[in-house]
This record gives sequence, C-alpha cells and structure tokens, in this order.
Amino acid sequence: MTRAVTLLAPAKINLALAVTAKRADGYHELRSVFATIDLADRVRVAPYRRFEVRIVPDVGAPPGAELASRAVHAMAEAVGRDPGAFVHVRKRIPVAAGLGGGSSDAGAVLRALATIWQRPDVDLVALAATLGSDVPFFASGARVALVSGRGERVDPLPAPARTHMVIVRLGVRLATPDVFAALRSEDGGADGAVDALLGGFARDAVSPQLLRDNARNDLLGAAERLCPAVADARSRAAEHGIALSLSGSGPTLFAIADDHRHALWTARALRRIGLTAHPHTLGG
Repeated sequence: MTRAVTLLAPAKINLALAVTAKRADGYHELRSVFATIDLADRVRVAPYRRFEVRIVPDVGAPPGAELASRAVHAMAEAVGRDPGAFVHVRKRIPVAAGLGGGSSDAGAVLRALATIWQRPDVDLVALAATLGSDVPFFASGARVALVSGRGERVDPLPAPARTHMVIVRLGVRLATPDVFAALRSEDGGADGAVDALLGGFARDAVSPQLLRDNARNDLLGAAERLCPAVADARSRAAEHGIALSLSGSGPTLFAIADDHRHALWTARALRRIGLTAHPHTLGG
C-alpha cells in the first residue's frame, strides 16, 4: 500500500456550455468545453484505520454528504474493501460558484485512492459519473476537454498556449439544480459556440479572440433570473467595454484577456467598479 498522496484539485471554467436536451431521468444533456484554471484546493489522502474527512474551511455540508466523502465510499465499494482513509481538503475554490470545487476534490480523492490502494484497473471516469456531472472531467486528469452527455463522456483536448483571464466572484451562491430548473426554451443557442471552439482546437488555432467570441452559456438567462447580481455585474462591466461570461451554473463570471498585462488592467478596471476580480491563467 502506498503512503499519503497530495494533489492539487483545480477549479474549472466552462469556455462554452450548451444544454441540448432534457433527459427522461431528469438530467440534462450537455456539450461543454471545460478548462482548468490556476485556482485549486489541496487534497491530501492517506491510509488510515478508519474513515475520516476534514474540509477546511467548513463548507456547511452535513458530515459525509460532501463529494469527497462520497468519493471514498464509492471507490471502496468498487474495489470491495473497507473505506479506511483520511482525507484533508484545504479549500480555496469558493462553494456553489460554478467552478466545480467539490467535484474537483472528489476527482482528486478518486485518483489518490487508486494510487494508495494500487488499483490502476478501476475506470475512474465511469465511477466518477455516479457521483456528479462534473466529477468525471476532474477524475480524468484532463486540463481541457469536451464534456458531453450528462458529464460522463470526457474527450480531452490539447491545452492551448498560456491564456490569461480574469475571474469575478460575486460572493453569493447559486445551486446548480435551481439554475437548471429555471431554464426556458429560449435560453438555448450555445451549441454553435461549442463547435467553433472544437474547430479551433482541431486546427491548433485557439486565440483569446476565439475564446471571447464563443464564450456562450445556455445557463446564463436562468442564472440572471435567479441572481440579479449576475446581470448587474455583466451590465456594469459592459459599460467599461469588458465582456463577462458565466462559468457553469454561476454565479462566477470570467473575462478572457489578450495577455498578462491585459488581465491585470481588466482586473483593476473591474475592481474600480466594485467587483471582486483577480487574474488567472487557463489550463492550470
């Protein structure tokens, strides 16, 4: 048995997200280009005589209900062993922000346990699909990927050259089920943006302008209806020539920059109008 494993669990943004259909099981069919960013939780997993998960700071979930705990139990059941493991998660990714923090923690736990328990035979992506729609992407270890179905299909894409961006945190939470429940028929239309991005990746022609032009998200309308702060932030930024796009189900927003200097300028401009904005890089 291997000793403790420590992994970074990166946040993600959805460069484009299309909701293509409502499934009979209540989930939605998606096509989305996911990309990790250089904002990450730190996950340490170690063999232990019993099961214990500590998340710092506390995310407010009932004990055992958070995705990191569920990942331990799912992996233990899959390999037919006792879930003896100690998991420590140091949180940096905000909760319920559309950045996939809890899902990334779960993906890191699965990957760490596969190493500790020496089970390279386990299909981590398939196992991750039993935990949540974003978890398969993180379990795959891809930096950028086309994610489809309800999240269980992950097709890695080549990571683009170092791309700079700005993340805007609004300090409020949006529950993903609520956003999907608020979807309306007129909220679609991002499928073409997903295709345009895939074409750029296929041609090795991913540029900041291509990313900006196709940063479409079918969940934006629903998120704005549930959280007026999203619409307000986008409107205020647009008055200063900055286009903010929605990540996942929100409320986190992002802007693609031309380069590092442009990212710094954009972050400062957004902070001057009262938004919490920080520069980051794509594919971290």
